[in-house]
Amino acid sequence: MKHFVRAMLILAPLAHAGTLQQHQGRWLGAMKTADGITLRLGADLFTRADGSYWASVASPDQGALDIPVRRISETPDGVELDVGFAAMHLRWNADHFDAEFRQDGTPTPLTLRKVAEFPSAARTQTPRGPFPYDEQTLAIASADGVTLGATLTLPQGKASGSVVVLVHGSGPQTRDSAMFGHRPFAVLADYLARRGIAVLRYDKRGIARSSGTYEQHTLPDLANDLGAVVKALKARRQFGRVGLVAFSEGPEVAAMVAARDPHAVDFIVALAGTGLDGLNAVVLQDRVYAQDKGASPADVARLQVYVRQWYGIIKAQPDAELRIGALKALVAGLAPQDKALVEKYEMNVGTLSYQWAAMPFLRASLMSDPRAHWRKVRCPVLALNGSLDHQVPLPENLAGLVDALHEGGNRKVESAILPSLNHLFQTARTGREDEYPGIAETLAPAAMEKIAAFVQRQRAAQ
Repeated sequence: MKHFVRAMLILAPLAHAGTLQQHQGRWLGAMKTADGITLRLGADLFTRADGSYWASVASPDQGALDIPVRRISETPDGVELDVGFAAMHLRWNADHFDAEFRQDGTPTPLTLRKVAEFPSAARTQTPRGPFPYDEQTLAIASADGVTLGATLTLPQGKASGSVVVLVHGSGPQTRDSAMFGHRPFAVLADYLARRGIAVLRYDKRGIARSSGTYEQHTLPDLANDLGAVVKALKARRQFGRVGLVAFSEGPEVAAMVAARDPHAVDFIVALAGTGLDGLNAVVLQDRVYAQDKGASPADVARLQVYVRQWYGIIKAQPDAELRIGALKALVAGLAPQDKALVEKYEMNVGTLSYQWAAMPFLRASLMSDPRAHWRKVRCPVLALNGSLDHQVPLPENLAGLVDALHEGGNRKVESAILPSLNHLFQTARTGREDEYPGIAETLAPAAMEKIAAFVQRQRAAQ
């Protein structure tokens, strides 16, 4: 997801783990902000898949859990958690933490006490036991020393001929792909497991229980991680067929893995996958975003000139520091009318922010073309999009993906546009991003039925 992504932060090695090791678990407190609002804030202290101790921060009232910590350091009286835009100091006191939250230099005290779970919006589709399946927690070794934390869901009492790997969309995603209190990957894993289909889902590198650095990743890193997951499943010799169910950014990653090793992947479900080159995909997304904000056709046209200049600089300049300097010069040189439009329609967030522009991931994505990978995919593919998708807009993306498969000679392709579903495959009214937090549904049953039926057909085709 482009314009709705939490901050992407750098993870650093941890030298001392005393406090983190001794007080594992979730800790929650409440602080009063400068404007008088009471906001709950928490810290989750845990062990990552590689055995190291780490932490994340949570702001439940803002719907933000698993906010990655940039750096952890032990201090004489506790531990400091740096999340880039803010920091939290924890000092142990008998049975709780005396904490201090600092943002913009302003310290705010609060007391953190242990809780079983962080509060979140009640979502009716969130799985609740008892479950007719088993779950195993796995640690999977990937490239460059990264260890991925994962959950393998296994149906009970059934020979699971197929296993599917759930592949995330963009952003710092956990294995549940959690947002707004929704856990769509947990919901989908539950749905498929109840139909006899095994499911593996994992945290992205540098997120939650997976080790490594998220902020510096590129698409090939994500493909290496997914390839390692597929290899680990193959090595178990437990499943006849291994498939990928991939969302948004995920289908391109899935196509990369299937293209380079045709025997590793037996089928793919592409959910809201892009079918344009990286530059045109994001420019189209920006156009729809501006329209959703109320921009007139004339304003959209002016903004499109600006965003193409912005991305052109990112593509042309490999050095991050020089890139940011050139972008700041671009913004400083904007005509007052254009600068006003950028601010009015919030065209300075996500991929149009300096934070994103500094990342190697964005530049590599702008220079990528998923169609080149899809042309090499030989396995059966089901491509689904919601008719109200504003982030991977129709018809350009779905047509581009399907056409690329056909150009490569793949005739085992199915596609469908699911009516009234948004980018997240929820039943929606408009499909705009500002609707997301208020939608109670996590995943539309119609979408899950399509996915399950396709996977079951692949199992029967063994």
